[in-house]
Amino acid sequence: MSRPTYIFAGGGTGGHLYPALAVAEQLLEAKGDAAVVFACSNRPIDRRVLASLDYAMVPQPIRPLPRRLRSAPGFLLSWWRSRKLARTLLRDLKPAAVLGTGGFAAAPLVKEASKAAIRTAMLNPDAVPGKANKYLGKYVDVVFTQFDSTTAGFAPDIAPRVRTVGCPIRRGFAQADRNEAIEHFSLDPGRKTLLVNGGSQGAATINEAVAMLDDDLGELADSWQMLHVTGLSQVTEVTDPTPGQAIPSTVLNYCDRMDLAYAVADLALCRGGASTAAELAASRTPAIIMPYPYHADEHQRLNAAPLEECGAAIICTDAAAGATNARMLREHLIVLMSDSDRLESMRTSAASMARPNAAKDVADWMLGS
Repeated sequence: MSRPTYIFAGGGTGGHLYPALAVAEQLLEAKGDAAVVFACSNRPIDRRVLASLDYAMVPQPIRPLPRRLRSAPGFLLSWWRSRKLARTLLRDLKPAAVLGTGGFAAAPLVKEASKAAIRTAMLNPDAVPGKANKYLGKYVDVVFTQFDSTTAGFAPDIAPRVRTVGCPIRRGFAQADRNEAIEHFSLDPGRKTLLVNGGSQGAATINEAVAMLDDDLGELADSWQMLHVTGLSQVTEVTDPTPGQAIPSTVLNYCDRMDLAYAVADLALCRGGASTAAELAASRTPAIIMPYPYHADEHQRLNAAPLEECGAAIICTDAAAGATNARMLREHLIVLMSDSDRLESMRTSAASMARPNAAKDVADWMLGS
């Protein structure tokens, strides 16, 4: 008897990959003989995240929907080629279920699987569904969301198929050990840790603001240290701080053990991605959240809003200007780092937002439970 196969379709950002990995982890725990295939994008982040894992990886030629008319022919060719690849994969692998992980790279396989009457679902952990997910919603059997409010972003005929389960995150975020994290990142166990993380691609405006806070952070150097995940293209902008002034820092351009990063964090300064919001809750990490400022729908702000409403986070608007952001962070970040009682209260509030069964709920659906 052949192994049951499950296809995860999507990629292009860490936010479209990490929730899927959490589901895959749960799926294999329940059904150890299953085969997992990731039909991803051609972007470097997909290879970075998936290459070291024991999953089959099939990059698709699909491109994002173009913003300029002159790019339309290339997009249409990539769409045609990806649809053809999708049909081949479905014919050869005969998957038991297909899970779209969101975004442009999910579209070809989700649509073809639906046409082939294969059980098909989609993850939409952001508070507001994007264009691709709104389009794909009509083709899937169920849409899994993190927030109840997300249902209103889909067409009325899709709403009955929306199921709020939370954002799937890997089990390690709730179980990671602080001592292991200290050793892994070579940190000082006697200091608290500020985690600065702009996501897998980095956040230049956050990095710039933090660099401008060297003196302020340096005043807290006796009791704090910083773990700064700069993003793959940002590392040179925040290395080599002025000797004797800056807070002790460990600078990484990418972190593949974010579970450990949160385990050691006493406070996080971060973006408001859907996975980040769920990871903060699961790891009970207080946060200053600076949502990405260029999304028209402000979905990162909406992702972070429940954490702020319950007292687990403070949302600060990213002014896209380093000096302005630095002034704002002096009022919020620096003050909060000196308020241990409030940090503990925020930690308790964050725990109340955790949805630890999200990955299992999605995996169970894929398995037909």
